[in-house]
Amino acid sequence: MKDGKKYTFYFVIFLAVLLVPFAGMLITGPSKSESSSAARLPAPVMVSEDENKTTINKDYLKQLGEYFEGHCALRQEMVTGYSLVTAKVFRTSSSKSVIYGKNGWMFYTDTLGDYTGTEVMSERELNDCVRTLKLIDRYCKANGSEFVFVIAANKNSLYGENMPYYYAKTTKPGNRVRLVERLKEEGIRYVDLYDVFAAENKVLYHKTDSHWNNEGAALAARAIHEATGQMYVERYNKAPYKVQKDFKGDLAAMMYPSSVPLEEEIYYDGGFGFDYEGKVESNFDNKIMTLGALGNNLMMYRDSFGSSLLPFMAESYKNALFSRSLTVQVRDIRSIKANVLIIEKAERFLPQLSANPPKLPATEIEGDPVGVKELEGAADSIRTSSVNGFTTITGTLKEGTYSDNTKIYVCVGGHWYEAYPFRDNGKECFQLYVEEFPEGTEIKVAGSL
Repeated sequence: MKDGKKYTFYFVIFLAVLLVPFAGMLITGPSKSESSSAARLPAPVMVSEDENKTTINKDYLKQLGEYFEGHCALRQEMVTGYSLVTAKVFRTSSSKSVIYGKNGWMFYTDTLGDYTGTEVMSERELNDCVRTLKLIDRYCKANGSEFVFVIAANKNSLYGENMPYYYAKTTKPGNRVRLVERLKEEGIRYVDLYDVFAAENKVLYHKTDSHWNNEGAALAARAIHEATGQMYVERYNKAPYKVQKDFKGDLAAMMYPSSVPLEEEIYYDGGFGFDYEGKVESNFDNKIMTLGALGNNLMMYRDSFGSSLLPFMAESYKNALFSRSLTVQVRDIRSIKANVLIIEKAERFLPQLSANPPKLPATEIEGDPVGVKELEGAADSIRTSSVNGFTTITGTLKEGTYSDNTKIYVCVGGHWYEAYPFRDNGKECFQLYVEEFPEGTEIKVAGSL
């Protein structure tokens, strides 16, 4: 073969390989991305909100490129192949969301800040978390219900020996330890599942998933039930179960989307004593209602750790509502007539407590608060909004007018309440949720000295 024809042949082969991801989309359609944040197919023309005006999408080509990158043909196969090479040969992860550790263990990258101590809450943020939980506890006690806060430990907090050697574990107290110390001081009931799991001489988290296995969920449920004094069915180390190799880890699915390796999972015999109310796609649904056999009603705010935990909790309550909302809301609690409120947070999500103030009616303080002074400029920042007979009062504090431990009080028409503190775009804010009041009512804001 002459050189010219040889080079032309190589060029055609090279071009054909490059065109496979695009041409394949025309034949098999777009590939499903392993990332939930993958770009959607853009439109060359955009329609305004009132649908009366159309404009050219100036970023169409850029967006089209991003869509192709996330949905090209054979994407999952190519990602899987690349991940196998990086993991088996270089002992590292091809996914920004996954840390590939020792002995085939995988960890979620978002937990790295807790592990290394690089993402520690400030003292003010920590105080905001504590005050929020204290005020939730106060609301529950005022309304005759129980409150328990639950912390699910990060996987690398428990099994850090399987993290890569080049990540050094911090020796300083992290967010979980610091928060637990403050909860003890404030007398807030909590369950730190790190201590519960660390006391067990067995691995209770999946190697290729960021969560505990079903046996771990049973142990977590037992600890929570014991904290609330709720009757429950004992399964951990008691009930018979079978083992099946059919579990697909969320971390493995990110690295090997076209061929997710299976892990062993345990399944307890006999099923669970509850029914779902309404249609439920999976235990990851945003809201799930259940009907059980026992007397109390449960309102539980949970994250992804609560998905496998749900069956163990649901069967111990007559009625239960499980929500993935970041905001604790009175309408949820009242809808289920809850006499037990549980908030479960993964260790890496603890800072969320300082960013999402609850929508719970404030409990009035008897008499005037002692040792407070008016916070300069705070009253001028107030915004109010009223819905369904309640008014939300929100405001911002000026830098220098508060300390790390300042409690925020709001006086509405002569009635004093402690407000929820929270952080918003780096600013210290406060929020109060009270029964609707007449327009023109005087509002004052003060802080503890």
